Amino acid sequence: MDESIPRSSHRQMKFYKILFALLILLALAGVGLTDVNPARSHLYWLSLVPAFAGACLLLEWLGFRGKGLKWTQVLRVQLLLWLSLAVGVLLIYMLLHSGRLNNENTGLIILLMLAMTTFAAGVQLGPLVMLLGCFLGLALVLAAYIKSYVWLIMIGVALGMAVLFYVFRRRSAA
Repeated sequence: MDESIPRSSHRQMKFYKILFALLILLALAGVGLTDVNPARSHLYWLSLVPAFAGACLLLEWLGFRGKGLKWTQVLRVQLLLWLSLAVGVLLIYMLLHSGRLNNENTGLIILLMLAMTTFAAGVQLGPLVMLLGCFLGLALVLAAYIKSYVWLIMIGVALGMAVLFYVFRRRSAA
């Protein structure tokens, strides 16, 4: 372990890696579910809204703790961002139940909204969260256009994301 970096920073970075990997795995599962069972995929994506919101709030709290920012302001901004996603998901459900959307499109649209909200949260949180938003957007494109080989491609993308994360980590440690 590098002695110039405090021990708590190493633990925090390890936690970031684990949380980031978990969010990617949840997104991969959602892409697979959207491909295999579109009727249930929109419920899965809805359940990811509080999971991603909680993860981003936790990342924000860990990142801004001790920097003199008011937690209430940080909390307000993040809650408004994720609440807007929840309202958007409810509006999509209204379109689904009125017959304007089908199940497959509903799951993909919710994935699009989750990707955009995650990217927007990353504007405050930093490039790793923005990268996660980009990954979700790429997962949407792959799920929409490449049905047969989506799992192989997603594994390749996940490996690419791991390499980018490693490179980012090495640069920030230097």
